[in-house]
Amino acid sequence: MHPLLSLSASQLAQAIQQGTFSPSTVVDAHIARIEAVNPALNAVVQQRFARARQEAREADERVRQGASLGPLHGVPITIKEAFDVAGTPATCGLLSAKVHLPQQDAVAVARLKAAGAIVLGKTNTPDNCWDQETISYLFGRTNNPWDLARSPGGSTGGEAAILAAGGSPLGLGSDIAGSIRLPAAWCGIVGLRPTSGLINEVGFWPPSVGRLADLNAVGPMARRVEDVALAFAILSEQPAQPLDSASLAGQTFGFWLDDGLIPSSGAVQGGVNAAVRALTDSGMRAHQAAPDHRRLAVAGWLARINEDEREAICRGFGGGELWSPLRELQNNLTDQPRIATGALRYWLSSHYGSLLMNRLGVDGQIWRHQLRAEFTELVGEDGFAICPVFPTTAPRHGWSVIFPLTISYQTWVNLAGLPALVVPVGRSGNGMPVGVQLVGAPGTEWTLLKAGYAIQQALMPVAMNCLHLGESGFAA
Repeated sequence: MHPLLSLSASQLAQAIQQGTFSPSTVVDAHIARIEAVNPALNAVVQQRFARARQEAREADERVRQGASLGPLHGVPITIKEAFDVAGTPATCGLLSAKVHLPQQDAVAVARLKAAGAIVLGKTNTPDNCWDQETISYLFGRTNNPWDLARSPGGSTGGEAAILAAGGSPLGLGSDIAGSIRLPAAWCGIVGLRPTSGLINEVGFWPPSVGRLADLNAVGPMARRVEDVALAFAILSEQPAQPLDSASLAGQTFGFWLDDGLIPSSGAVQGGVNAAVRALTDSGMRAHQAAPDHRRLAVAGWLARINEDEREAICRGFGGGELWSPLRELQNNLTDQPRIATGALRYWLSSHYGSLLMNRLGVDGQIWRHQLRAEFTELVGEDGFAICPVFPTTAPRHGWSVIFPLTISYQTWVNLAGLPALVVPVGRSGNGMPVGVQLVGAPGTEWTLLKAGYAIQQALMPVAMNCLHLGESGFAA
């Protein structure tokens, strides 16, 4: 394995600018890694290798000419398949969008490319991004690089898997119900879900119609906190801030160990406690308390979806055409499926769960306000809390049949529209990564990144940050 594969995106950018590695060398090494690991993972489903090599040669020339270089000049990246990349199919795993070939980049993709990044390819996502496992009708199932029998999570599971396996140092995902955070935790990488609506979503599928925009967010993923911070500054068009945890000394943060209903495992609780100790050792103060309205937050999440949002989801599955979830269930039962089973199950649950919540008079807007108020009372206007993303480490494929019991661990964050950062804190007894989420008040992304960096520095030796990339085709 090429030694540069263990470098972070920030280190690669610096090495390219200093002339230590050429963009072509860096791109070729990552393409070779993808070709080695992807048969086992099925993470990269749209390759862009020829064009990436051409762009790398152009980037080589700019370095030779001494031209001004962007902060990601020559750095290879991968993109969730739900985003438009000009000249590359954008299907979101949907049969209905199989022939969609965008002619321009999504805004988020364009910003990364303008900073000098080179897109290697696009990564698997469930149909319409509507599952917490990564299995799509068009591309099949993605596996967890730490254990191929286990799920990488979803819907940004393909991105998390290839990042963890060293095929890419930086990626782009989205999170409407845990879709960045769950894969990041299960694959042992870092993922940032910014405040809802902060980063432009034009060119992303499915479109965030109405209140869906309050639930969704676009954000970066990588193996290191500093890389996510660099990408966040580019994507949000904000000045980068130094990741100096000393500025957080004396600040109080909250923490809790479960969702108030489903207990978490010993490994997950140990991960939260380890992160808490890392921050208290750096001079912060911990307070164990949790917002009550995080319990059963999926009910509030569903109640936020009204008629317009349900129709938008239905049109999303049809690639713009109005498809019926009951018709698709009939298609699946009669061996004429057009949607993967897991995505269909989530669609049926969200569609009819939303109808039920509306009929019962559950007010998602009130739930959102109450949850935000409780969280703000707990952490203040610029504070944060540490808590689990899921009650266990990555389960085996097929786990999502029980998702109604576990989804509130993630969806309370989406319901409140809050920013959240997942950082890995170690591994469990079965060798799987353990990650925790840091959730902040709206607009506190840089506070989360500073705290996450402090946790990384305390808990993650260099070998763990690189996930001990194995030679067998996936992370060892």
